[in-house]
Amino acid sequence: MSLLTLAERAFSAAVALTPPQPLTHPQPLIHPQHAPPRTVAHNPTLPPPPEAAGTTTDDELAKLADAQADAAHAGETIEISGEAPPESASSVHLSAEQLRLRLRTQPSDVLRQIPGLVVSQHAGGGKSDQYFIRGFDSDHGTDIAVFSDGVPVNLTSHGHGQGYSDTHWMIPETIDTVDIHKGPYAARYGDFYTAGALELKTVDEVPDHGDATVWIAGSTPTGKASTQFDRFDRRIVGMASPHVRDGDKTLIAVQAAEVDGPFVNEQNYRQGSGLAKYKTRVGSGDLTFEATGYHGTWNQSGQVPSLEVDAGRLDRFGSVDPSEGGLATRASLSASYVVRDDDAHSVFRLMGYGVRNKLKLFSDFTLFARDRVHGDEIRQTDDRYMTGIDASYEKLVESDTVPTLLRFGVQGRYDDTETSLNHAEKRIILPECFDAGPNPCNHTDNRILNAAVYGEADIAPLKWLHVRPGLRVDGFYWNVADLDSRTQNDPMTTQGGTANRTMVGPKLSIEAHADEVMTFFVNGGSGFHSNDARAAVATNGHGSLARALGAEVGVRMVPRARARVSADLWYLHLQSEQVWSGDAGGTEPSDPTRRFGLDLEGSIDATPWLSLDANVTYAKSTIVANQGNGGALALAPRWMGSGGISVHDKLKFLSLRTRGIADRAGNDDASLIAKGYLIFDLVAGRHFGKLNVEVDIANLFDQEWREAQFAESSAVTPTAPIVEQMQYTPGMPLTATLKAAYTF
Repeated sequence: MSLLTLAERAFSAAVALTPPQPLTHPQPLIHPQHAPPRTVAHNPTLPPPPEAAGTTTDDELAKLADAQADAAHAGETIEISGEAPPESASSVHLSAEQLRLRLRTQPSDVLRQIPGLVVSQHAGGGKSDQYFIRGFDSDHGTDIAVFSDGVPVNLTSHGHGQGYSDTHWMIPETIDTVDIHKGPYAARYGDFYTAGALELKTVDEVPDHGDATVWIAGSTPTGKASTQFDRFDRRIVGMASPHVRDGDKTLIAVQAAEVDGPFVNEQNYRQGSGLAKYKTRVGSGDLTFEATGYHGTWNQSGQVPSLEVDAGRLDRFGSVDPSEGGLATRASLSASYVVRDDDAHSVFRLMGYGVRNKLKLFSDFTLFARDRVHGDEIRQTDDRYMTGIDASYEKLVESDTVPTLLRFGVQGRYDDTETSLNHAEKRIILPECFDAGPNPCNHTDNRILNAAVYGEADIAPLKWLHVRPGLRVDGFYWNVADLDSRTQNDPMTTQGGTANRTMVGPKLSIEAHADEVMTFFVNGGSGFHSNDARAAVATNGHGSLARALGAEVGVRMVPRARARVSADLWYLHLQSEQVWSGDAGGTEPSDPTRRFGLDLEGSIDATPWLSLDANVTYAKSTIVANQGNGGALALAPRWMGSGGISVHDKLKFLSLRTRGIADRAGNDDASLIAKGYLIFDLVAGRHFGKLNVEVDIANLFDQEWREAQFAESSAVTPTAPIVEQMQYTPGMPLTATLKAAYTF
């Protein structure tokens, strides 16, 4: 059977029999020889498909295509399960089964399971987490693009930080799969895609045949709060899939939670969230609607000064300014439509979305360093409407010698956000800005338009070789209106203005299959992250799009069924940029940076009941223009890793997992150190008919550790000297959570 015939039969069967994939960010373009596994109904009369253990041979695919064609003619389908094919050696996919065996009491727990990614709580339960990936302290998401069911999560020109990516609105039990694509190698991703892209996909219906399920979870931490019953954290989740019409899929999920944590000043994090989805057949395509909602309020103990804690003058769970905290709301609507034409060997995808997002955040980083009377607390706000569209068309181009799969896409996004920064005292806005130092007070309306076109291909000149070129063109337009009466009419101080810039990003990936066990990858590409609209107009667009140039070589091995090992070497260069500092209220220049490193990752199902996995990453990050400090880059992670061992069957499981990050430079001259940690978690669960019970123990050995860490020049009292020191959010102590779920 020729390669072309094989490709046509496999593609036709996949188009005819598979359910639609997420519209906005489908699986990477691949030749049908290595098409991603799909899940459809099982036909017991056909032999089972081969194990999904990496690449598929031509003979296996031929048999599979024959079986699919026969089943299609008979009006029946078969079941194919497994991982989607990787785009690079460093690509990672976490399935629902893998997530089931891991800690997930909050969305942050799910993100912590991703190899090569460290997620830290950032001084408050409702504030976006801090992300570390490939040598980047990506803050709240500046250098990692995050998507939920295809909808962008990163918020550009945000009141607190560029690329702000808060996932607290998600319900952990609804997260089905997680995919991370490291490096800027795919054309379908745009803004913030420098170190990588992260895709979260939620379930389309309640597992176990769509029966209604209710989860009740309660947890208590050790420490001062552990003896107080009113500090007992609790969460309730309900999910149901009501029947509307045969063949349709529905989901309704709601969550309510109260979390106080171990802090001396209780966190008082109160939140509610919801998710609704409906998927149905309309005409020749599949139509999906999705709606989300979230509201959360919280207090935060801030980042405690390390010298005060070390001297015993402040409890590590205490606070210098307990009035910090915030309020966040989010609502979204999205609709997607997929049309698959098996005769034309094509797939058309269209998605539109709208997001309403609001944040009011009170923070105090420098305490009394700038205002000796009222303190240095600031209030930051972001009030945003975001809309977008994403369309793509895929087609298998027939050829006698070189079959090619093509994809072309168009994307557009518009953000309209009103942001402000004010000086405050105990959450009361003060009439004046700081008397000394730069004036951080500002109030602007920022409008950002991003339009993009891209194309990519998967060309198979030889049956063992795939060449994937791509090209992406992004255009940006920024329009900032200064709403501050004190500065709007002064050309020297106003933050208003307009600017525009274009970015062209070429991509190229090569995949070579040495044999059924080993696959080699070579990847290269250009990505970027945009800078804040206020920074863009301040520099007339100069430095407003920070280009990243990345390259990677790696290998993935499948030594046996249900086992995988991967290794890769990578390099990433980020050009000079103008960064908007939301906390300081102005632009800060940055020299070019470069990073290189190594990723190692492996997993194996040693037996039907025993699974093991481990990963470790190393990154070296430097400032290209060495300023006498060895090129040190503050807070850039070097060594990170995680792993675990799980004993499981269909009814019960026990999993021990660990994660950690090594010491790293706390400031640019490395005179301060951000301390690393190694944390162990234990998760166990058991089904009793319709009742499912799970026990999660986070920080099993009750380690004292630091989570989010920053070097700050602060004064802890109105009369204290200003001292540069590490300030940090303390990591959670040993915390036990009991979860019970009942299916009706």
